Amino acid sequence: MTDGNGGRRPADDQAFVAVRHGARSWVVDLPRGEAPFAGPDEDAVVRIEGQARAQGLVRWDGDHVTLERTAKSPPIYVNGKRLAGRAILRPGDELSVGDARMVVGLASQPHQSGRRALTHQEFRERLAEELARAARRGRPTSLVMVHAASGDGGRVIEAALAAFRAGDVLATYAHDELELLFPDTSAIDAGAVVTRVLGDAFVAAGVAAAPLDADTPERLMRAARLALGAARASGATIAGPSTRSPADVGPFVAPIARDPATLAIVERLGALAVSDTPILLTGEASSGKGVFARILHDRSPRAEGPYVVLRCASLVDQDRIAAALGPRGGVPEGATCAVLGARGGTLVLDEVCELPPDPQERLLDLLDQLDGSGTRLVATTHLDLDGLARRGAFSEPLRALLRGAVVEIPPLRERPEDIVPLAEGFAQGAGAPAPVRLSPGALARLRSHPWPGNVLELRNAMERAVRLANGGEILAEHLPSDSLPMASGEGRLREHVDSIERDAIVKALADSNHNQTHAARRLGISRRALIYKMEKYGLKAPPGTARR
Repeated sequence: MTDGNGGRRPADDQAFVAVRHGARSWVVDLPRGEAPFAGPDEDAVVRIEGQARAQGLVRWDGDHVTLERTAKSPPIYVNGKRLAGRAILRPGDELSVGDARMVVGLASQPHQSGRRALTHQEFRERLAEELARAARRGRPTSLVMVHAASGDGGRVIEAALAAFRAGDVLATYAHDELELLFPDTSAIDAGAVVTRVLGDAFVAAGVAAAPLDADTPERLMRAARLALGAARASGATIAGPSTRSPADVGPFVAPIARDPATLAIVERLGALAVSDTPILLTGEASSGKGVFARILHDRSPRAEGPYVVLRCASLVDQDRIAAALGPRGGVPEGATCAVLGARGGTLVLDEVCELPPDPQERLLDLLDQLDGSGTRLVATTHLDLDGLARRGAFSEPLRALLRGAVVEIPPLRERPEDIVPLAEGFAQGAGAPAPVRLSPGALARLRSHPWPGNVLELRNAMERAVRLANGGEILAEHLPSDSLPMASGEGRLREHVDSIERDAIVKALADSNHNQTHAARRLGISRRALIYKMEKYGLKAPPGTARR
């Protein structure tokens, strides 16, 4: 049996290594018994040209993988520590030999005690925690959205729970979609492991990694879902994030301005659009600053010129910095880069507060080159640039250059009249039939939820609500509720409990391939009670699924 890339799918008891060397990535099955691990010889498990001899001896007995050092140079590192003798390897362990990087995987292993798939709400909380931790440690975190084959949702969950590391997180997004979180893992490694472990039990997957592809939980979820959509549209098994800018949220949104605060901002931006003054848009992350930057461009004399968005938080490696700002020492005559590509149009510095120190200085040099070219400079920030500059964390000359006119964008919760029109637009963009049917409870929840993730949280929530409603009316139970303590009042607590119960039912149905009898047994309730609760929460069986 093959894996869709022409390679053999692993057996249930097979171990493997996902390898990245230079520009190439591949997956190698570990043979039973003992073999040279990494080197130039044909009998080496991982063939690496340029090494003098095989590095290490690997043993796979069906239960454990062990690695033993056999040469002093180059050293072997396991999870960042130099291998001194012999080590037992576990799924997810990271290895390096010279400039080759590897991740160990097992196609099957006993379930760990208490391991389970999370609900979507639990998953979102873990995602926020992991991204905060990863930012402190400077390590990548990957999110993979998986669309399961019809009837294979339970098999995908079982395979994932069996093979992934203890720190990896699995949750149910919808009846046929799962969300996987891989801490301390690059997008390439996460994609390779998912493809190998889950085999042909899934149709498509989209992967995105922080901080390269996104810098907040809502942006990362959006990037992974865009990647999943790209994979399904192209027929690919797995795809990375779209090249589309996170700031460009789609034509069906802009601008749905109903709230007086939003209308006042649009009016002010219209007046500023005709000038050359740099604009600094301030406000919380994902509050819609990118949409307002686009309004500035579209209403300006530069509307026909280029519109370049530079996501500053992604400039964390030399390749991306070079693509955005050119090589160190300046852009050669006749060459270009992303920033210089904005000549005669609009350059948007998305969340410029996240720009590292060295790129700040290089950006200043490029902006000098753009001076006099008719390019409009727009920057967005969720942090106080004045405070950053006083602490020495942001270039004072760059801060002064960006502060032409400052426009504050209020968070979504302070623009309440925009929420429902935006929600309807997002739902239609996700495939909901027009007019969008929102129950009275859904309308009330849309207006009462604080939306801490702002416009992007609303968009992500509406896309999931459309999946859960399955063509029917969107109910309150399809939308997020606040994680409130009991002191917040009985009514709000009831909403929170309902949301948790709904997510638990969605997960149980997915775990059981939508077999209602099996799902009821997992939940510890009768099938009749399950059907009642499904009707209460508007959870319909997916098309082509028989009720059992």
